[in-house]
Amino acid sequence: MDKINQAILKCLRTNARLSWQEIGRTVHLSGQAVAVRVLHMQDSGVISGYTVRTHPRSRYWVTVFMNNAAFDAFEQYIAQQADVLEAYKTAGEGCYQLTIEAESSSRLDALLSELLTYGTYRVHTVIRQVK
Repeated sequence: MDKINQAILKCLRTNARLSWQEIGRTVHLSGQAVAVRVLHMQDSGVISGYTVRTHPRSRYWVTVFMNNAAFDAFEQYIAQQADVLEAYKTAGEGCYQLTIEAESSSRLDALLSELLTYGTYRVHTVIRQVK
């Protein structure tokens, strides 16, 4: 990845709603050239999607420690949970890392209770943003 693509990604991370022309002015390209580069980065997997960020205090990061090797069943369960924004099979401490955005503490409690079917968990949340 060259420096121009890195600069385009920086612009998109700052504000993904910038127009191609606005990004082009920053990286010294035409809007059309920026669009071509972004499409290429999407096709190559560098950019895999766009998202909406919400206040981090409503998010929870949950490390799941499986009791057994029922990974397929667990992954099917997670795929059906709308509150689970991201799920990663991990190496190291824990088997899975989940990003959960629960609409209420009672919904989070219910989801965590359901996770106990598969194993134990550890929950982390934000107390304040530092950057």
